[in-house]
Amino acid sequence: MRVAMYYSNRDIRIEERPKPKIGPGELLIRVEASGICGSDVMEWYRINRTPLVLGHEIAGTIEEAGEGVRIYKKGDRVACAHHVPCGRLILTRADFASICACLK
Repeated sequence: MRVAMYYSNRDIRIEERPKPKIGPGELLIRVEASGICGSDVMEWYRINRTPLVLGHEIAGTIEEAGEGVRIYKKGDRVACAHHVPCGRLILTRADFASICACLK
């Protein structure tokens, strides 16, 4: 798979990486679009984490579904949230997952 690997503000390279292996309950998604978070554009935030692939707000198509995945299948188009809420708190159940207190 191809990735845009960030090394510095003046050094971003298109590189080949091995296709990730998925486990039970996981999905492999071919990313077709990715947002760049506000923290991704601040060099001081990412400079000590290089090299890395930026972007965690993605949309794409499912390439593989791991054992036990029943809702999604290969070929489904998905958008992925970057927060994983607890599912118990009222804000989470009211569709405000990104402000779930358990994420802090």
